[in-house]
Amino acid sequence: MTLWYLLCLLVILQSCAARLPTNCKPSSYKISLVVPETSLTSTGNTFTGNVDITFQLMQKTSSLQLHSSHDRLTIKTLQLKHIATDTIIPQTSSVDETDVLTITTTQELEVGNYNLQISYDGRLSTTDMNGVYKSSYVDSTGTKKYLVATQFEATHARKGFPCFDEPSYKATFTVDITVPKGFLAMSNTEVISQNAPSLSTVRYQFQPTPVMSTYLVAFVVSDFTCTEVPGSSTKNHVCSRSETVNTRYWAVEVTPKLLNSLNVYTGIPYTESISKLDQVALPDFRSGAMENWGLITYREARLLFDPEEDGTSVKQTIALVIAHELSHSWFGNLVTLAWWSETFLNEGFARYFQNKITHERSIHVVRYFRRHCRY
Repeated sequence: MTLWYLLCLLVILQSCAARLPTNCKPSSYKISLVVPETSLTSTGNTFTGNVDITFQLMQKTSSLQLHSSHDRLTIKTLQLKHIATDTIIPQTSSVDETDVLTITTTQELEVGNYNLQISYDGRLSTTDMNGVYKSSYVDSTGTKKYLVATQFEATHARKGFPCFDEPSYKATFTVDITVPKGFLAMSNTEVISQNAPSLSTVRYQFQPTPVMSTYLVAFVVSDFTCTEVPGSSTKNHVCSRSETVNTRYWAVEVTPKLLNSLNVYTGIPYTESISKLDQVALPDFRSGAMENWGLITYREARLLFDPEEDGTSVKQTIALVIAHELSHSWFGNLVTLAWWSETFLNEGFARYFQNKITHERSIHVVRYFRRHCRY
């Protein structure tokens, strides 16, 4: 994520954000999504979802608060259950214009562990590239193709699923996505099973994530193809539109070198936290790149290098951007800011290491560093 964008975002968040109460501590989410075939054509822009949240209540209360977008999600059903007694608790709920979902119970809730199940309808954005949004491109035959992608930083995870959408509320996320046959679904972790609920759909089930913040959850549904990265210490792919396959080679070459440098420097191997790394080039993307853990998304120009069109400076920029996003796996993803006022820590470390490790790997960016990175 670019530093200037996050600094602007910080000003906005400090001035208008309402913080959630601190009486709940989520531990796990199970998210089940369905993207219908019509939403991957020109006609549709919907999806459906179910989220199952396990959380600990640390203070007695008769009111719970979390986030759910008031204009992107429509809640259909909501069930709150006390886990120890397996008791369903009567409640009412409402979502206000600040995206706060308030659940009010008829009796005071005791301290303990609870389960919250919510089913909902979602709307894909076709104008703003945040939350869950719909994108498109025109292939070499002139055919318009559609895809679905996410951008949840900083406060847009609530547009994909109801959640405690603040960075300090870290939990694990187990995702499954049902998509039309012929489309590939990708998320933060590896696919553990793939089955066909019907003749026309495929359901992808993914491993649980490490403990992480909501803004790092991600998924992409597309017809992209992927190139495996050889010589990497983890399962590693670079993915994009199929006709751009020949422009992936620089990312394929440089990624394992940069990843190994970070493994050595930190002494914490990437694979201690997560078992795969996919990097995806998107035709429409709001920022240069986003460090979603295990599924880093990029603007095409920040990941793909065409030697017939691009010069050395573009090659250097791609290496720096990849290094920056990989650095976030440690600085931001593994160790996370408590609130957005500490954004400078995430971005400061990533900016430093993008230059340090590219220089160590003899990717010639010293002149670029002097020109663009004065402090």
